[in-house]
Formats: sequence, C-alpha cells, structure tokens
Amino acid sequence: MKNSIIESKKLLWLLLLMFTPAQAQQSWQRMTDPSRADLVKAFPTPPAEYSTTLCWGWNGPTTRATIRRDLDSIYRQGFRAVTIEAGYRMPSEYLSEGWFKNVGIAVEEAKKRGMRVWIIDEGKYPSGFAGGKFTRERPDLRMQAVVITEKARVGKGETVNRAVSDSVLSVWAYCPKNYQAQPVPVRQGKISFTAPSEGWELWFATPQFRTAQTRAVNDPTGGKDTRNSLCDYLNPAAVRQFIDFTHEQYKKYLGKEFGKTILGFRGDEPDYAHFPWTPGIDRIFEQKKGYDVKPYLTAFQLPIQSEEVKQAKADYWDVWSEQFSLSFFKQQADWCAANGIEHITHLNNEHRMPVCIRAEGDPIRDLSQVQIPGVDAIWNQIWPDTINNFPLLASSVAHIYGKPRAFSESFAAYRVPPKTVAEAKYVLDYQFARGINMFELMFWMSSAEGVSPPGRNWLSMQGIDGLLAYCNRVSYLFAQGRPAAELAVYFPTSSMWLGDNESNTRLLSITQTLMQNGYTFDWMDDDALGGEAIQLRDGKLINRSGQEYQTVIIPSASTLSVKAWDKLNHFAAQGGKVLFWGYKPSMLTDKSFLSPDPFRPIAGSVHEPSVAMTPVVKSVLSALPYAVHAPSGIRIAHRKIAGADFLFLFNESKEAASYTLPVEGAVSLWDAWSGKVEPLTTRTLDFEPYGAKIVSIER
Repeated sequence: MKNSIIESKKLLWLLLLMFTPAQAQQSWQRMTDPSRADLVKAFPTPPAEYSTTLCWGWNGPTTRATIRRDLDSIYRQGFRAVTIEAGYRMPSEYLSEGWFKNVGIAVEEAKKRGMRVWIIDEGKYPSGFAGGKFTRERPDLRMQAVVITEKARVGKGETVNRAVSDSVLSVWAYCPKNYQAQPVPVRQGKISFTAPSEGWELWFATPQFRTAQTRAVNDPTGGKDTRNSLCDYLNPAAVRQFIDFTHEQYKKYLGKEFGKTILGFRGDEPDYAHFPWTPGIDRIFEQKKGYDVKPYLTAFQLPIQSEEVKQAKADYWDVWSEQFSLSFFKQQADWCAANGIEHITHLNNEHRMPVCIRAEGDPIRDLSQVQIPGVDAIWNQIWPDTINNFPLLASSVAHIYGKPRAFSESFAAYRVPPKTVAEAKYVLDYQFARGINMFELMFWMSSAEGVSPPGRNWLSMQGIDGLLAYCNRVSYLFAQGRPAAELAVYFPTSSMWLGDNESNTRLLSITQTLMQNGYTFDWMDDDALGGEAIQLRDGKLINRSGQEYQTVIIPSASTLSVKAWDKLNHFAAQGGKVLFWGYKPSMLTDKSFLSPDPFRPIAGSVHEPSVAMTPVVKSVLSALPYAVHAPSGIRIAHRKIAGADFLFLFNESKEAASYTLPVEGAVSLWDAWSGKVEPLTTRTLDFEPYGAKIVSIER
C-alpha cells in the first residue's frame, strides 16, 4: 500500500512536469516541490522575488535624488520590491526617452539595494492606450464598439422605405410601449417597415470607434475621459502595437535586467464600457457558431430580449471573450515568457460578477492566459464584518492552470484606510485564507511632490516592517508545493451570458456556506472542466498544479457545456462525487447556444434543491477522504509538499476560537512574525479574535 501511494505521488509530479513549459524558468515562475528542510531554511528570509511590493507613484519632477530618497524610505519600511506607476507632472513625457532613462535609474538604484521592480504597463489606467499614443499615432487601431447610431420614430400605419449605409450592421423595430421587437432585414442595401401601432422606432446599429474612459498621465486635470483611446483589444495587430509602444521599449533600454531586477509588467483593469466590436469578428463568429451574427447585433442592445436573442448574445460573448483572451492577455503573456519575465493582470468589478462578465467577457478565461492572475481589493470591499469571496477568482485560476502565485492589488481607494497594523493584517489574512499569495500595497507617493512620504499614509505607520516580514513569509510558503483542495465548485459563466444572474447570487451563497463550514475549494468553469486543464484519472479530476478533486459541486446554473457534462459523467462513473446544489441546468450546449440539447441526468450524482447545508450536502462532503475543514469562523488555505501538509488558518471572527486538527501526524507551528518553526505537542489550536496561524502536518 505504501509503495502504491509513493508511486501515485510520483505520477502526480510527473503530470505536473508535463503541464509545465519546457523553457528555463526561475523557481518563482513555476510549480515547485521543495523539501520541508528547504522551507525551514528559507522561511525566515524568503527570496526577494516573493516580496510584497508597493505601488510607487511618480508624481512630480522625479530625479535620481528623489528616486534614491524614496527607495531609502521604502527600504527602511521593510519593502524589498516596488511597482513603478507613471504619474503627473513628470520631468519627461511618459514613454519618452527621458521616461525610460528615469526608470533605468530606478532599476539601477533598486539593484544596489537588493530590491526587485515591477512596472505598471500603462500611464495610469486601464491598460492598453499607451499613454495616448493610439489616439495620436495609430487612430486606426483604436477600440471599437457596436453602437445604436439612430432611433427613427415611425407613426402608426406609416411605411418606411429607405436605403441604408453599408456601415449599418443590422436594423430592428422596437416599441417601448409594449416591449415588442422584430428584425428589419436589409436587402440590397434597403429596408422596408410598416408600423402596426403607435410608438415604434427603428434602431440602427453601426460599428464606431468608441473607448472606455481612461485616466492618462498626460491629462493635467487627472480626470477620466475618452480623449486617450484604448487600443482594439480584439485585434492582434493593435495589441502588438501596444507591446511595441511599451514592452519593446522597456526591453530596448532595460532588457539586461529582465528576470533579474525587473520581474515583469502589471496590467490594470482592461475592459469594455461599450458593446465590443472589431472588423472581421462577424466572420470569426460564423466560423465558430455556424450562422451570421450581424442581424442580431441591434437586438443585443434592446431593453427586452427574447430567448433566441439571449442565446445568440451568449454565443457572441463566447466568441469575443475568446478573442479578447487570446489577442490581449495571451499575446502579452507570451511576450513576457519569451523575455524571462511575468505578466500580472487584475480585471474590473470582480466583486460584481455580472458586471465583470459584461465588461470582461469571461474573467476566468482572461486570467488563465497570464502568468500571475489577480484581483483588486478596493473601497474597503475586504474589511471586518464584510463578505467578499472574490479573491477566489484569482487563486482558483492559479490552482487550475498550474500557476504558483495569485495576486491582489490591495488598499487602493480605501474610504477608511487602516489605522493600525492589525487592521491591515486582517485584509491580508482574509485574502491569504482564500489562496492569494502575492500582494501589491497602495500607495506610496514620490517625494518629488515636495513632501516626504513618511506620515502621509498608512504605509508609513510604525510596525509596517514587521507586517511586511510576516506577509513575505506567508506569501513565500504558500507559493510552494501545490494546492490541496479536493473540492471544486462550478462557476456558471455561461449562465450569466444568458442573463441568468440568479446563478451568481446562488454561487456566492453556496461559496459562503462552504467557507463558513471551513471547506477549501476552487471555482472551476466550463473551459477548465471541459478542456485540457482538467484531466480525469481513476475517479479524480487532476488540474495543472497536480491537485486532485474528489468532489464537484454544480450550484444553480441554466446550462452546462456538453464537454463539461461528458467529463462529469465519466468522473461519476469512476466513483467521483457530483452534487447539484440548487436548481439543475435545463440544457446542454455544444457549438451554439441557439441549438441546445435537453439536460441529461448524471448517473450517481446527488441533487439538493435548497442552498442550505443540509444532511444531503453533508453526506456528499463527508466522502472527501482528506477534508481539512473547520468550525464556523475559521478559514483555511491548504497546500502540500512531498510528505507534509501546510495549513493557513484564520479566525475571521471577532470572538476567540479553538480548532482541533482532524488529521494525524507531527505538527509544527510556523511563526510568520518571527520566522521560527517549532514543534507542537497538541493538535488543538487556540485563536484570538482575527488571529491566524500556520501549521504543517507531516504525513
């Protein structure tokens, strides 16, 4: 039996190696399996590559003197990494030769101090407008959208016969009084429509250059507007131009420090504020879905939509989101990988997933393409007595796709900034317990503005150096080995494409119920479940981290892909547990949402209609062979190395709590404040309010 277990572990790590790119990667860029002795040695002072970074805003006349002064102050506070953000009123225009020379000075000075550098890939945000260069130099590659450019009233009984421009994509008639709508075919460049009653309008959809708002360093007001257009995210040539404007220029000036002092680029909130379009996407759509989408493009923007229109819109979201993920995210990540550095990105509105999906297409698909998937913790979204489990988005993507780190930009625009180290620690621990293991803290203003940073914000408070040492140790330790949750929860992206936002509400409810009962798990979508990222072997679903899922929960959802259903069906046939928790999907979709199949039962699966933790749910979860779960209030992150389990345990409650480890083995306490590792003679742990502990259990 013991030899069988050893061989099984060898097989898992062989699978992991098979999933890992063959190129030479640094340890922080790939999954690792260090020994416990290696971790004990590195734990007190982890490598700088794992350090918490801060966002360093270069407002004002930045010079070598201010760079030195800032880095000295930042270093004294305990930071060993910085993220450079372009700011206002700089001595040289963003992306000019003077800008790159100043960044070179910062890299040189950081290197002297043994520090590491990340670079935000834009002159403010969102990523993708190259500080205004697309508007000024390549207007042909600006972002585009499908826009309702005309609404023409038609009286009762009136007939409209008119020619339409070649630029018009589709025309629909719509009556706001009774919410009726119908397509108006364009034949030989003309339309004809007779209004059956009062109140009808003809809506015309046309592609136009339209951008989301940008906040640009070259705008002296510091405001957000549309004067500096984003590039066409869906056009590979436009994204390549963005790379040429930015990444290639950094390589020209600073390429020798790539993968050494410079660790990579960080993207910021790329998304769509309008209905996405790029020339040729209609042809891509027809190749993938088998029909012409143009007649529907007006209807997608009507206030009321038929089931057919909703299904066609879901098809469109599937197509443009795939184009977005490949053209924008993958192309940048591939460039970074080829140059020995990494690409971090976080999206927008992760805490409001229907809004995120409207603007990002498929957030899991997007983040799966980058080396370090991220989230953005702003506006006190994470704070005592709040519930926001969205950090699971980044950590789940990292786990499924074999990425060692999951990122959080934290504390930007906090309405109530931390007043104590303990308050700041809560925000970090909350995210550690949800799988985040890399942080960028906001915000450090350059002293070029004329005021020295100490005393200006919470990052200058006494005791931050201790918190950073704590954060660096936890970040390092929980980026090692592989994630260990045996439970996956289906993420209903495609249901939200169809307009079923109730599926998100129920997903969040089930997520919180599982968290309250101390279970660790990942969110998993159709792409992963039905694709190559998840392999089925001997009744287990194995992801690219080598992690084994024993149980899959399908929360309320309208639809499931045929490929995902097929894998779940085989999984259940091999002994895997499948729980439908909430309402079951009504249909299965393959090539197109317009031609779904009726949902088919999965033999051996279990159904619980309510979203409560019922005996039915408990019976399914009890089948997990190594379920590390805790009482209400305790949250857990779980990773494994060969021979040991590591648990990050966080008491999210303002009440004291205790927890008895449910597994046997020698237990050690890893004190992230001191860097010491000591054996424990008890398996019962006591927690103060909002307290956290790290333990290892040797197997």
